[in-house]
Amino acid sequence: MKKNEKNKLIKSYAEAFYEAAATSSLSEKVFAETEDFVYFLEKDTKLMKYLSGPLLKDSDKKEILVDITEKKNFSQPIVGLVKTMADNGRAALLSEVLKAYTGVYYAKNNISQVNVQTAIELSEEQKNNLVSAMESYLGNKVVVKYQIKPEILGGLVIECGTKLIDDSIKGKLERLELLMKGTK
Repeated sequence: MKKNEKNKLIKSYAEAFYEAAATSSLSEKVFAETEDFVYFLEKDTKLMKYLSGPLLKDSDKKEILVDITEKKNFSQPIVGLVKTMADNGRAALLSEVLKAYTGVYYAKNNISQVNVQTAIELSEEQKNNLVSAMESYLGNKVVVKYQIKPEILGGLVIECGTKLIDDSIKGKLERLELLMKGTK
């Protein structure tokens, strides 16, 4: 399957999954369960190899995944997604569909994901101020994912969609170096 076709398929499943969760009035619960399920799947690399490999029949993959969702007491929309994807021979794409669901959920609920890189851990006050500033700047609610990157030396790098704000010391030094070389 070509990458573009695969991405369309993943997006279609994610959007249908969102609609199923929304119509069941469980979208917030499903969203939380989805994050847990993605974490579980990515942590268990052996399981993902079996799901994406040819050793197990689709019915066996379905049985394993349904068993996992029942043991974790996941809601009906997740169980339905797992069954549908396994029935259609798409169990290997489950983790990607669940991640894409996060993007659909954010888009439908006017939430922007903001990725912030800092050299050191921010204080709670700094985090709260950053969230307030980003919500004001973007005009909607934000979810911030923090990442510690000592190599930026100080300051921060903020990514939101196609927007990038590089206020790191490393970025400033790189821009200064370019200026000194006579290029812009």
